[in-house]
Amino acid sequence: MKVLKILALLLLFLLPASVMAQNIQKAGVQDLRSIIDSSKGRILIINFWATWCGPCVKEFPGLMSLRQGFSENDLQIVGISLDYSMKPVENFVKQHKVNFPIFLDDESISAMLSLKSIPRTLIYNRAGEKILDHLGFISEESFRHIVERLLQTP
Repeated sequence: MKVLKILALLLLFLLPASVMAQNIQKAGVQDLRSIIDSSKGRILIINFWATWCGPCVKEFPGLMSLRQGFSENDLQIVGISLDYSMKPVENFVKQHKVNFPIFLDDESISAMLSLKSIPRTLIYNRAGEKILDHLGFISEESFRHIVERLLQTP
């Protein structure tokens, strides 16, 4: 069963976002590690959010625009919702036509990272090194500036 879950995660990163139908799954610490490992060679943005979080919802259009502005080979964006149930997340993703993978935290990720406030964003460089751990809203322009700078770095 664990192998199937890992294969499903890998498929999410190999298929272009426009081809994927959003099949939201719960994710735990091991899944997070797999996401980080499978994204090496690309910049990775992990955004922790929830449908009930105003700044999180405000941040989403910028993330979606960012996803469209860069190649899948250069940038991977993943959203991890801290909502209490799957339904609001599914509704949000469908309504907003979210163009990057979304997972629902099984509560082990938020426990491991001591997530108490959102939005919280982790950004990894192409070597898989965490270069930013930011609490609070990030504008599309700031995201774009960070990604462009990281793409210039070998």
